[in-house]
Amino acid sequence: MKKKIILSIAAFALAASVFAGGIYVGAATTGAGSQNDPVVSLSYLEYRLNKLEGSGNSGAGSTDAGNAAANGYRKVSLARGERLMPGEGSMIVVYSGNCTAVGEKGIINMTDGSLYQESYSLPLYNNFLVPADSSGIVAGNDVTVFVAD
Repeated sequence: MKKKIILSIAAFALAASVFAGGIYVGAATTGAGSQNDPVVSLSYLEYRLNKLEGSGNSGAGSTDAGNAAANGYRKVSLARGERLMPGEGSMIVVYSGNCTAVGEKGIINMTDGSLYQESYSLPLYNNFLVPADSSGIVAGNDVTVFVAD
């Protein structure tokens, strides 16, 4: 009788360890880079934005109509000192260069939930919401942004 109890406990322990090992191996296969991974790496973001940028656009205010229709964003290039006031409810993603917020209401950083007041420098690769027609950005040097109206 004692042997049956010990054998049952050993079988249960073996089954539990095999089950736990299967969960661990299964979790490892859905790790970094999988569809279930919530983190986006900088290299992936640059790759995707380069694909958008690869349309061959240049010049201030240039856009790619085909790309805009496909993904909702248009590429806009600004020279130093140029302003972009896309209108209330527009979204801006700063891809390259240095720019600052302008306007009385500032710009809302949707990536981290903060408000960037006038003359605050905007970080790259963040998604910004323009809360008013009088808000926008001014380029500190050559800037490339993607805008969704």
